[in-house]
Amino acid sequence: MSCCRLLSLCVQLPPMLLLAQEPIARVPVRIVIAPTSVTDQHGSFINGLAASDFTLYDNDIAQKVHEDADFLPISLAVAIQDNVPIERFLPKVHQLGPLLSTLVVGEGGEAAVLTFNQKVELVQDFTSDLGRLSRAFQQIDVLYRKSHLIDATLQGIRLLEKRPAERRRILLLISETRDEGSESKLRDAVAEAEVNNILIYSLNIARSPKEIFPGGLTLDPGALIKEIYSGLKSLVIENPLSVLTRYTGGRQYSFVKQTAFEDAVTKIGEEIHGQYLLSYSPSNIQEQGYHKIRVELARPEYTVRSRPGYYSMDN
Repeated sequence: MSCCRLLSLCVQLPPMLLLAQEPIARVPVRIVIAPTSVTDQHGSFINGLAASDFTLYDNDIAQKVHEDADFLPISLAVAIQDNVPIERFLPKVHQLGPLLSTLVVGEGGEAAVLTFNQKVELVQDFTSDLGRLSRAFQQIDVLYRKSHLIDATLQGIRLLEKRPAERRRILLLISETRDEGSESKLRDAVAEAEVNNILIYSLNIARSPKEIFPGGLTLDPGALIKEIYSGLKSLVIENPLSVLTRYTGGRQYSFVKQTAFEDAVTKIGEEIHGQYLLSYSPSNIQEQGYHKIRVELARPEYTVRSRPGYYSMDN
């Protein structure tokens, strides 16, 4: 599979050349990537499909799509909440190095490790060395502080921004679903993940089954993203992980028991390596605001899942 490239470019001459030539219109050009998973009735991922097997609609307008089938290595940033709620999962966290390296990162990949409470710290910069990665997870301990989830998300995104464009950029958050006082705004995290083509997954720590999806995305994704981009001060998101994962095309995996930890990591790895990366240049990019994406497959026995849309502010 390959890198999800989400670009927003403008054709614009340097200022000095503009003085000597006729005015040139700025023409927005955007390549949108829709990571798409196809599963059968048993939840197994289906491989071997081509771009011609899919029909993708942008605001209900069919688009010409391509499927990027080249292999591109993964850059994975893992941000782990390191305060009291994660304490009982520490034995599992300490063993994450080999598990993530094998199931998620894969051949040619690399990973970085961050921890967060009220402060975000880089424990290990990007490395393909399994020994360094394993030691980074093994040294994680807990502190008695709040959890700044959105601050950690934004720092993880900015760490991934620096990786080469030909790599797939993925952020994995291991945390509770709630944020406790981040200085950063959810809008900034959503926007930077979108522009920099970063796919976000989460392993949600839950103290009871009722806490697995508090709040969730009760609104239509388009309406919710519109409110987030508008900077509505009264907007309260109880579960920012729902927005970050679903909007970028990732997914939340929640667990209450330690035994579900490895299963969740395995499922994330299977999905990442089983995705189709459908790309297209929207024929209706001039429409500002939220663009709804719908992907269909002429095989009713299969289930298709893709990102719900993107926000256009190019004009």
